[in-house]
Amino acid sequence: MSNFDVIVIGGGPAGCYAGLIAATKGCKVAIFEEHGAIGWPRHDPGWLMESEFTKSVISSIGKAVPWTKVEEYRVCNSESGDLIEKSTRGGYVVRRDLLEKEIAALAVKAGVRLYLKTRVIKLIRKEGKVAGIETSSDIIPRAKGKIFICADGIRSSGSGFAVKEGLCARGEVKSGISYLLANADVSAGIIEHFLSSDPLLNYRCFFVHRKGLCILGLPSSEAFYELKEREDNIVSRKIKDAYPLEVNGFSRVTSGKYGKYFTNMVRDNIIFVGDASGGAGNIHGMIQGQFAGTVAASAIKDNDTGEERLSEYQDLVFNTLGKAPFFYFSAREDFGSFDDWFHEFEESTKGIEATTLARLR
Repeated sequence: MSNFDVIVIGGGPAGCYAGLIAATKGCKVAIFEEHGAIGWPRHDPGWLMESEFTKSVISSIGKAVPWTKVEEYRVCNSESGDLIEKSTRGGYVVRRDLLEKEIAALAVKAGVRLYLKTRVIKLIRKEGKVAGIETSSDIIPRAKGKIFICADGIRSSGSGFAVKEGLCARGEVKSGISYLLANADVSAGIIEHFLSSDPLLNYRCFFVHRKGLCILGLPSSEAFYELKEREDNIVSRKIKDAYPLEVNGFSRVTSGKYGKYFTNMVRDNIIFVGDASGGAGNIHGMIQGQFAGTVAASAIKDNDTGEERLSEYQDLVFNTLGKAPFFYFSAREDFGSFDDWFHEFEESTKGIEATTLARLR
């Protein structure tokens, strides 16, 4: 049976970044990802909220990953197109699948062992702690570890390890369709977010990669073609002549508040990060990964892998990200405006940077 200091369950941005950080600090790390490729299926628009950490990520990746600076984040009325609010703190839009691959490549460079098409199906407990894992793979059916970083995504609070470990009640998972659209009526550098009393039009958001190319999320393929035929709103006009280049599914948990961290994000010697911690957001997840990897490496060094020690991670999250969580669907209600939310997030994460990326590239 293979032995590791840190085992990461899930190869998304939070999991890969946690593994990268732990490896650079001297830990023997393995990441187990159930899919056949890092970053696939692509179910995320690639929006990175603005912060010092975000800017350092963009600076580090250079031209390895295509990115667009968001000059304006506009919130508009779906029917009239009237501007409700706007912000110049929109952050960046990237190809998240390529960003994940870049982080994973740097993690491997740092010494991480990466296992694709390997789903972790069971945690093996011994004397009150997790001692190892069982997987779906014949190549590495079991592995031992000292600390486990759970980054199994939105599934965690639906039927995954967050539910199984008692961190949350089982949530209802709601699915949708993510479209990469060509020839949409969108402009580079502008995110357009639409609000309406019509559920089909409400919270439709165009995450623009370049002129005419964007990602739009909808509840179903039927909804996409229904919108293309309508003429009573701005969203429909923007996609009238657009066609999908790529179609992927996505999901989110609808019970509880979207993006609200669990009361506990550590159980025994398991640390939960990203969507698996109840949170959300690409940059939020990567910062959690940095915290988790740092705390895990320190705990391994001191041979103190208990829940009390690992709860230092939870304190870091609550004292920074917890001040401005990824409350995307209630940002205006919670903070007054998107701009106020963006500002609060920048302030709460000030001084946190992705310096490890620059050192590895």
